[in-house]
Amino acid sequence: MQERLEEIREDPVKLKRVFTVIWVSAYSMLMLGAFLIIGVLIYGKFY
Repeated sequence: MQERLEEIREDPVKLKRVFTVIWVSAYSMLMLGAFLIIGVLIYGKFY
């Protein structure tokens, strides 16, 4: 595991790929949470 982390830190292409994967997953979780909150607020008005 330690060797793999060092390999990723030294290779800029792999570092960019890891950063992109983390960024996309965090942003998608944020959007999912926003849609859930909006859905609950809309559903609460009709019920």
